[in-house]
Amino acid sequence: MNIILNARQKQVVDLVQSFHFITIKQLAQQLQVSEMTIRRDIQILAEANMLKQVFGGVTALKPNETGTNYSITQAKSHNMNSKVQIAKKAIELLNPNEVLFFDIDTTTQALAEQLPPNASNTIITSSFNILEILARLPDCTIISAGGVYSPKQKVFYNHDSADFFKRYRANKAFIGTTGFDLNLEFTCSYLEDVPLKQAMIESSKERILLTDSSKFGKVSTYFFGRLSDFTMIITDNAISDEYADHIRSSGVELILVQ
Repeated sequence: MNIILNARQKQVVDLVQSFHFITIKQLAQQLQVSEMTIRRDIQILAEANMLKQVFGGVTALKPNETGTNYSITQAKSHNMNSKVQIAKKAIELLNPNEVLFFDIDTTTQALAEQLPPNASNTIITSSFNILEILARLPDCTIISAGGVYSPKQKVFYNHDSADFFKRYRANKAFIGTTGFDLNLEFTCSYLEDVPLKQAMIESSKERILLTDSSKFGKVSTYFFGRLSDFTMIITDNAISDEYADHIRSSGVELILVQ
């Protein structure tokens, strides 16, 4: 069944896929509409085989039910050399015993992989992959909000995650992005990532964007921040002069790697 989804219905699908299971009430609260409106959307989406209605709420379809399967491994492999060089440059900024936010992103995952065995930081994140990497570092303190595991992104979410991050203060936040446009600024692919990124930005002394040059000039679905939110951007030297000049003229420090 082929249907044209409106913006709200697309958000319903995104939320269900990310949380894997979510209630009608939670969807209504997230999207600020009535539960009746959500029930009508779910009926349409279930008939189109885009999600499954179960007792107590809605669940995402399994990969073999939809014919699609998001691969974080494939996302990570894209421009991997640039991401590693960006991560190595970011490592140079770290001091012992700092508190750090690690965003949900493949470049911040590369940063976690570059941490030395004797790293002694407190790191706060919701990324399963990053938590798995950090667990091997005996001198690091690891903090996670926990919640429902989303296998699509390998991330833990719950509805209190943003408030959880706001309770902490960090020396540095390392944030990723799906797109950066001169006019529309920073965007990401998932609605539920927005409050987490914003909470990390608001609660950090230094806000450092880690992204490879392929993200410049791209626009994704959800806005999460402006250039003025960041103190530094680390990327590779393939970005255009237009973007480099725009960043520098804004007063944000720009570091380019090979």
